[in-house]
Parts: sequence; C-alpha cells; structure tokens
Amino acid sequence: MNKGRILLKLVLEKIGFTDLEEISNFTTRKILQKNIYLLQLTGLDLGYRYNWYLKGPYCPALADATFTLREEIKYDNEFNEYELNSKTIRKLDKLDEITALPDAVQAEESEWLELLASLHYLKHIAYWAGKNDPRFEKVFEKLSKSKPNFAEKENLARAAWKRLEDNGLVEHKTLE
Repeated sequence: MNKGRILLKLVLEKIGFTDLEEISNFTTRKILQKNIYLLQLTGLDLGYRYNWYLKGPYCPALADATFTLREEIKYDNEFNEYELNSKTIRKLDKLDEITALPDAVQAEESEWLELLASLHYLKHIAYWAGKNDPRFEKVFEKLSKSKPNFAEKENLARAAWKRLEDNGLVEHKTLE
C-alpha cells in the first residue's frame, strides 16, 4: 500500500469513515469528498485537486484512491503500523470546528458540507465573472445559478458563509 493511501486511510478513520464498504452510497461519498476538500484548507495537503461538479467541488483522483483503498485493506493491513502525528490531529480537530453543524441550523450533514465546500470553491478557486467581488451576495448568486436547489436556502448559506468567515476561510484561501 502506498504512503498516500495509508495517510488517507488513517485520516478517513479519524473523521469517521471506519467501514469503506459504505462508500457505495452516493451521500457517503459526497460527505467524504467535502470533508477531504475542507480538511486540505486547514493546511493538510493530501494532494487532491478538485473541479466543479454537480454537487460542488469533486476530485476524481480521491474517488479512485478511496475505491482502491477499500479493496487494498481487505488484503493489506500495513496501515496498522502507522499513526497520525499531533500536527495532523490538530488539523483534523480544526476540520471538526469548521464542519460542525450549528445548533440553530436545520440541514443534513451532506447538504451543510456541500454548502461549505461550494461557497469556498466559488469564492477562491472557480473562474467566473463576479469572482472579484468578495461579498456573500455575489457568491450566493453564483451558487444559486449553479445549484438551483440552494436558491431558496439563503439563510443556510449565510450560516455556512459565517462559519467559513469565523475560521478565516472567506478572507484566506487556506489557513496556511
């Protein structure tokens, strides 16, 4: 098993993906994709690069690595010889802080993570005409056009924007 997939396995376990058979479920894969996208914003670069897709930022290489990992761990337990260092654990703790659903917010985990990742991606990575205007309203307008299912969820999107802002991810592309 290569070192990248060993690290991915350890990270996935830490964020709650202990049974990779569950990645057969679309919603589970979406949650996994958004968690890794947001984790990399903390400064833990796992090497995955994202494109804009139907449900926001998506990385085909991560999908491939996860499915490969699912098969590898059936026959190879080399990852048991490794553990995450304290710096990585701190970044995973920061991910928890970023992704925790606020008490006052009613949303499914997958929807919340999709909003966090999509707003960040549109603000900092995607190329579009209004990108130079950093206000929530402009980013939300672009989000609503790209994802009409969020057009009526401005309050939820504002809560996600505030979470990004509170964690320095509106002003900065990453935390490092």
